Amino acid sequence: MHHRLRRRQGMRSLRWGAALTVVAGALAALPGGASANVQVGSSGWLWGNPLPQGNTLRAMTFAGTTGFAVGDFGTLLKTADGGASWSGLPAGTFSNLSEVQALDANTVVAGGGCVARLSTDGGATFSRIAFTPVESDCPADSNLAAMWFTSATHGYVVEAKGLVFETTDGGSRFTARTALPGTRTVGGGAAPTDIVFVSDTAGFATTSDGNIYGTVDSGVNWRSVSNTNRSVNAIVFVSPSTGYAVGDQSLLLKTTDGGATWNAKAVGGPGPQNLTSIRCATDKLCVVTTSTGTSVGVTTDGAETPLTFSSPSTDPIHAAAFATPTRLAAVGEQGSTVVSDDAGVTYHGVGGRLIGSFTRVRAGRVPGSAFAPGPDGTLGRTIDGGKTWTRGNVTTSQDVRDVSFPTNTDGYALDVAGGLFTTNDGGGSWATLNTGSTARPNAVYAPDAKTVMVIGPTGVRRSVDAGGSFDNVKGAVARAPLAEVDRAGTAVVVYGPQDLLRSTDAGKTWAALRKPGRYVRRGRKLVNRLGIRGADFADATHGFMLDTNGRLYRTANGGKSWQELPGVGTDQATSMSFSSARRGYLVINRFGDVRRPTGFLLRTDDGGTTWHPQFVVSTPIAQGGVAAGAGTDYLLGGAQSLLYSTAGGDSGSASDLTITAPKARYTKPAHIVVTGKLKPAQGNERVTVSWRRPGSTRWHAQTVTVSANGSFTSSWNLAKGTNLFVAQWQGDFRSHGDGSKVLTVKVGKATRK
Repeated sequence: MHHRLRRRQGMRSLRWGAALTVVAGALAALPGGASANVQVGSSGWLWGNPLPQGNTLRAMTFAGTTGFAVGDFGTLLKTADGGASWSGLPAGTFSNLSEVQALDANTVVAGGGCVARLSTDGGATFSRIAFTPVESDCPADSNLAAMWFTSATHGYVVEAKGLVFETTDGGSRFTARTALPGTRTVGGGAAPTDIVFVSDTAGFATTSDGNIYGTVDSGVNWRSVSNTNRSVNAIVFVSPSTGYAVGDQSLLLKTTDGGATWNAKAVGGPGPQNLTSIRCATDKLCVVTTSTGTSVGVTTDGAETPLTFSSPSTDPIHAAAFATPTRLAAVGEQGSTVVSDDAGVTYHGVGGRLIGSFTRVRAGRVPGSAFAPGPDGTLGRTIDGGKTWTRGNVTTSQDVRDVSFPTNTDGYALDVAGGLFTTNDGGGSWATLNTGSTARPNAVYAPDAKTVMVIGPTGVRRSVDAGGSFDNVKGAVARAPLAEVDRAGTAVVVYGPQDLLRSTDAGKTWAALRKPGRYVRRGRKLVNRLGIRGADFADATHGFMLDTNGRLYRTANGGKSWQELPGVGTDQATSMSFSSARRGYLVINRFGDVRRPTGFLLRTDDGGTTWHPQFVVSTPIAQGGVAAGAGTDYLLGGAQSLLYSTAGGDSGSASDLTITAPKARYTKPAHIVVTGKLKPAQGNERVTVSWRRPGSTRWHAQTVTVSANGSFTSSWNLAKGTNLFVAQWQGDFRSHGDGSKVLTVKVGKATRK
C-alpha cells in the first residue's frame, strides 16, 4: 500500500494574509553559509558532523522567513533566515516527528507517533498536546496521522485509525468528532493522510483510498468532495478559495471554489511518481516532493502547465517549502539541507558532512582538539572544540586503529596491520615508522612530540626520538597482554584482560596496580582473576575500572583500595571516559523500556555516586565512542555522527530523584513497594527503577509512570542478603535527567556486635 511507503510531510501552513504579503525578492540574497551548530533534542550535545545536523528530516514549515523542520529521533529545528542556518529546539522526545505547522513566527505545533508539542514563544519552550494518555508508548493505530491548528488554542488531531479529535484549550482536553469514512475505526481499510482547516469549523481531510472529505461543522459530519481511487497524500490551501492536493501516481488536484470541486492537473516529470507534499508561496507558486526523494517539482503558473522537476541534493529530499517567493528550502535524509534563491532553479547546500566513517574518537592533548580514526586510512580532525571537522587520510589502505596527537600538528597513527605513521603538519602528510616488531599493537600513545609508545599485544615498545627507533620496555609491563591505553593527567595507564599498569615517567617504567576484589596466593604469586572491561584514570591516583561483569569501581589512591559504585544501576556499560575525578560518562546501548539498541550515555558529576541517562543518538555508541576532554567532550554516534558538548551533555534545569523503602531491614524475604519522588514533575514522566539481588551482578529494571505530584511506585520481591535499588530518568524538554542515590534493603537477622 503506497501510503505506508510515503514519508509524511507535516506542514500545510499558510496563514491567510501575513504569509501572502511577503513580496518577491524580499530575501533574494539570503546567505547560505555554514549553519550554527544544532543541539540534539533535549540533551546538551551539539552536532559537529554532519552540519547542520545528522537526523533525517521529514517535514518543514515557514511563517515568513522563520521556519521549523522536524524529523527522526525527536528532531525539531528552527531557522530565522529562510533556511540558511538552523538551531535545535527542546522537543523533549525521541519519537520520530512527521508533522509541523507554523501559525506564525512564534506559534508552532509539531508531532509524530504518540507525541505532539505546542510552542507560543518561537520554540523556546513547549507544552504537551495530550492526544494520547502516555507518550512513551501507544497502540500503532493511535499514532498521530495528521494535525491542524487554527490558533494556539484551537486545533484538530487525526489518529492513524481515523479518529478525529478537537481541542479548544491548546491540547489539554479533547472532544471526539466523527471518524473519517472508510478508515479502520468504521470498519474500512483506508488510512488518514492529511488534514487542513480554512476556518475554525470548515476543513478537509485526505485518505489513502483516494478521498478528500470536507466538513463545515468541526468534523461532526464528513462528505466526500473528490475520489480518485489513488492515495491522496497531502493537501494545502493558499487562500480560502484556492487549494491543492497531491497523491500517488502523479496525482495533482486543484480547487478554485473553496474545495467544492477538484480538477486534475498535469504533473510532468520523469514518469508517474508518488507525490508526498505540496507547499505554496502564492496561489500560483508551489513546490512538490516525491516518495523517492530524488527530485522536487515547482510550478509557477498554478499548475496550468506541467511542473519543472530538479534534483537539489544527492541525498533523498523529503520536505520542501518556500520562505518567500524566491527563497526555497529543502531537507531530507541524514539532515541534508539545501536552499534556492531563484525559486528552485538552482540550489546550494547548507553545511555538509565528511565523506567516510569512523570507529572511535580521541580527545587531543591540546584543549579543543579531537581526532576520529576510521576505515581505509580515514582520520577526522577538529581543533575548534568539535564545531567543525575536517577529513584527512593517513597514508595506509588499512583501517586506522588508534591515534595520538600531543600537539595539533604532531601526531601518530596506528593501523590494524601494525603500521605506525607520524605527521608534523596536522595530518597533511605522513611518514612510515618501523616499530622493530612484526607484532600488531592495539594502541598508540605519545605524551609529547618526541616520545611515542605502542601498546600490546604484549608489553610496550617505546621511542624517544619521534619514532626513529623503538625498544621493548622491561619490567612489570613486559609480559602483560594489553589492549588499551589511557592518559591519566601527566601519567599514563595501560590495561588488558587481566592487567592494569601505570607509568609516571612517560612510559619509561611501569608499576602494576591492584585491581578490586580478593587476591589469593598461587605459589609465589598473588592472583586476582577479575576481568577488566575498561579503565579510565583522571590522574595518577584517581581512576575508575569496569570489570567484565559490568561492575564499576573507583579508586582515589592509585589502586591501593577500590570502592564499587552500584549507582550505575546497570551491568551493560561497554566503555567509559572521565574528564576529572568527579565527571565522566559510561556508554550503554539500552535504558529503561527502550526496546532496541540505541545511543545512551550515563553521566556522573559526583565521582560515580549517582548516574543519570542521556539519550543522544538513534544508533548505538561504539566502544571508545565518547571522549571527555578539557572543557569539551566528544562523541561518535553510529559511524558518521560527531558531536560535542561543553555542558557535560546536559540541557535544561536540574531535577531531583529520590527513592525510599518501607524499612531498611527485614528478617525474612518479603514483597515490598519501593516509592519515589521526582521534582519537578507534571505527570506521565517515565522513571526506571533497577534492582540487584544479593550475590548477583545483574540488574533487573521496571519502568514506571510518574503521577502529577511527582510520586511513583514499583514492587519487588526481596531476597536474603543485601538488596540494591537505583532510580533514574532521562529528563524531558524542561529538565535534564537525574539518578537517585543507592537504596539498600537488607534481609536477614541483624548480627550482634
